[in-house]
Amino acid sequence: MEMVTISFEVDSELLKEAEKIFSLYGLSVEEACILFIKETIKCGKIPFDYTAEVLKAAKKEG
Repeated sequence: MEMVTISFEVDSELLKEAEKIFSLYGLSVEEACILFIKETIKCGKIPFDYTAEVLKAAKKEG
């Protein structure tokens, strides 16, 4: 399997908070992102509930 590198920017405080949560499960940020991608494929959709407002806010941040 060929591997690719993904690079993106995220607010430092957001990352710190996420790292705290991921570490509770023994996951790095990279492992958590891979888990998200795998679950998205498995579910055939984003693997959590969200609103149109949440999607709109996520697009503005990116």
